[in-house]
Amino acid sequence: GSGGWGSGNDSSPFGALARYIGVFGNPQNVQSGSSFGVKASEAIPMTAPVLVSPPSQKIAMTAPVLVSDTHTMAFVLPASKYKAVEEAPKPTDPRVIVRLLPERVQAARTFSWNFTPHAAKAQLELLLTDLAKDDWTLVKSPDGSAEWQAAGYNPPFALPFLKRNEVLVSVLQKE
Repeated sequence: GSGGWGSGNDSSPFGALARYIGVFGNPQNVQSGSSFGVKASEAIPMTAPVLVSPPSQKIAMTAPVLVSDTHTMAFVLPASKYKAVEEAPKPTDPRVIVRLLPERVQAARTFSWNFTPHAAKAQLELLLTDLAKDDWTLVKSPDGSAEWQAAGYNPPFALPFLKRNEVLVSVLQKE
């Protein structure tokens, strides 16, 4: 999409994940516990945030996750509906994977306006500067960079000045 992370009924990560939960009609999943030969799908309510991570970071999620050449995108499934990964509907698109998100400590910086890679990276730099000033130890990804994600909380049609986004950096808990 125009923001760089996909935005709709297309082959982008957002489009594939949106089709998994049923945003564009019939959900592209198989309901957990479906009977033999019966392939019932299950609509899943859209939740927030949508999480995006750089490609070098292999993150685990309790969410449908889709990895592209440029990033990993995840939707967070409602914990009130699914208590375990096995309870979530199985994706019919082989690119979509349901994973468990591990516990971790993250520092956050909130920003408004549109949820784009450029905006997230600019906010990431500001957050990294603040964390260095406050002597936080960063969790590093395999390539040596800080482990981080961007989180978008609003639909694309929301007014930009009302949108809430975050950059999240994994840190080691202070003792």
